[in-house]
Amino acid sequence: MSASPLTRRSSDAIELYPRVTSTSEADVADKHRHYAKSKTSHDAIVTYGDPQPALAGGASKGKWEAIKVVAPADLRAEEATDKKPDGIYAWMVISACFISLMLSIGINDAYGVYQQHYQLNEFPNETATLVSWIGTVQFLIMCVGGVFSGFLCEHFDTRLLNAAGAVLMGVSFIGGSFCKGIGGLMATQGFLYGLGASFPFVAGTSIPSQWFTVRRGLATGIALSGSGIGGMWMTSATQALIESLGRPWAMRVTGIVSMTAVLAVSPWMRVRLVPSKSERIIDWRLLKDLRFSMFFAALVFAIATYFGPFYQIPSYSVVVLHKSESWGSNMDTLMNGLSVLGRLVVGFMADTIGPLNLLIVNTVLAVISLLVLWVPFESVGTLFAVDILFGFSIGGIVSVIPVVAAEVFGLARLPSIIGLLFIGYFIGGLLGVPPMSALLDNVGHRTDYTSSIWYMAMLPVCSLLFLVVMRLLITRKPLVRV
Repeated sequence: MSASPLTRRSSDAIELYPRVTSTSEADVADKHRHYAKSKTSHDAIVTYGDPQPALAGGASKGKWEAIKVVAPADLRAEEATDKKPDGIYAWMVISACFISLMLSIGINDAYGVYQQHYQLNEFPNETATLVSWIGTVQFLIMCVGGVFSGFLCEHFDTRLLNAAGAVLMGVSFIGGSFCKGIGGLMATQGFLYGLGASFPFVAGTSIPSQWFTVRRGLATGIALSGSGIGGMWMTSATQALIESLGRPWAMRVTGIVSMTAVLAVSPWMRVRLVPSKSERIIDWRLLKDLRFSMFFAALVFAIATYFGPFYQIPSYSVVVLHKSESWGSNMDTLMNGLSVLGRLVVGFMADTIGPLNLLIVNTVLAVISLLVLWVPFESVGTLFAVDILFGFSIGGIVSVIPVVAAEVFGLARLPSIIGLLFIGYFIGGLLGVPPMSALLDNVGHRTDYTSSIWYMAMLPVCSLLFLVVMRLLITRKPLVRV
């Protein structure tokens, strides 16, 4: 059937999922009248497109139609630039986001090398819990800063904000190179770096979706793969710098490189859409939507899962498997490399299979890697398998989260929506590494990782349960794109 004449058009319409339908023109008109009466800015406007083929692979079970969901925030949005989406400039923006995330998140992903160095060399008499708080504070402040960064990105020039973050990132590591105690490192490498990195983190995560109306998942996956590539080479580079120059000069080199590179790409870190009116810093109204509440809860447990293996595998390799420190850091490098592949594969497939479907599949893989492989086995071969499967799955998870948010809740509001999601990141950060490290200290006495691994393994199980409920709230049809 043809599209309803009452349908509101937008170049940023988002295809949410196809379903079998026999909706008449009158029914479509009724739906539009219903949504037009809604005063909630996050209610969707549903449009019906032309019938599309059924399942990939040629199976045909009747006519399938695409439902397009256009968030009213997108319909009210104003264009911040005359540059068009999907073109050469859009790919330049993706490149800038890639480099910004490569340094901001890559450095955070490489903290496992510092954790290993501090725990085994500089602070051998301190607990693993205390040492882990340096990296935890780094991530938590990124999340807290991200809440306000999202709001600032909607109201101020993201290029200037990205540049300011670059300067703070560089100053924090250069300052941390002169610190001799955990307190000073927590203030510089932890707090100050997290504050600076929050700007490129938020901008690099939310901007890509605005610049593409087709292949949005692929573009976002490419941009977010920068964090995995950064973690991969930063892990190896950090270990090499510490071994050759010592920890202070390793931090100085890292600070200079990160500041210079992120400053260089800041001119291309710009939004394409901005809301036409001022919105709240944190829009708690989203939590009234049960789908978003399930998404939020799943996000908390997914982020809680994320850092555990990255932080603990290096020291686990030394203490349990009796490998060298460089061998342990290489395991983090491998895991980051596989996370890059996961980001790219999921980004490519999200446009056809659906971002939420892929989020669920990757969460299942994360459960298998930790609960089925790491919990019962203690060997080099098993750890390689965990590295490969977990690295691939967690990369796909973190790359598809903003795509799900964009498709369901609107592109123009994505920076502040991600600001709310950073509240979930913050909670997840608290539920992740600190309890794992406490279990290692108090139950495993710094040598038995069993309790810590069990805790890690149950986190993606919880995330999976919430994701399944979210999908059932959207549709109960198993073979549809969502």
